[in-house]
Amino acid sequence: MQSFKEAFSRHLRHPSTGPVGWLVKQFLVRRNGYLEKEAARLLGIQPHDSVLEVGFGPGVGLQYALGQMGGDGRGKVHGLEMSPDMIHSATRRLHQHIASGKLQLTLGNVMELPYPDNSMDRIFHVNCYYFWDDLDQGCKELYRVLSPGGAMVCTLNSKMVKLTIEKDFNKYADKYDPDGYMTSLERTGFTGVRMEHLKDGEKSFEAIFAGKE
Repeated sequence: MQSFKEAFSRHLRHPSTGPVGWLVKQFLVRRNGYLEKEAARLLGIQPHDSVLEVGFGPGVGLQYALGQMGGDGRGKVHGLEMSPDMIHSATRRLHQHIASGKLQLTLGNVMELPYPDNSMDRIFHVNCYYFWDDLDQGCKELYRVLSPGGAMVCTLNSKMVKLTIEKDFNKYADKYDPDGYMTSLERTGFTGVRMEHLKDGEKSFEAIFAGKE
């Protein structure tokens, strides 16, 4: 059991192929689906926006963001992911949007975002900041690429994250503390940083908001 927990934890941080990887992918789709939907909704995406999701996993959040944007504007959704297997999975799910030019997927790391300064109007991520190697560096990069007047949203289910950590299924979430993450956001220049406790039907979750003046 301990070796399974170790493998599950490792795949949560960096999803890959294999039986445990498949299980983690299903877990992400089932457990994170509503968090992805809410993050995209809370951003207030407009048809002309450039939108970035960091750590998009199977691509559920990208799909919601594209739906919020609609197909008539000049906006575009960008996805950054460090797992080649998740890029493959999201490409299969969203190949039509990639072909139309509305979606671009990139292999990379939040520590060094491959986007120009002030290039994104909206940024979101779900259940991933606590895996970053350096919170301040990740927040600094997000701040750099967010345009003035832009917004960022992070959604998470604290209760579920704590449970997976306590049960040893999420051993690499060592930077989980939301207060520490919000402190990093403020330290790197973000304004209006706050956390709200919200609900999607019967499901409770937290949303962390931040902006750039």
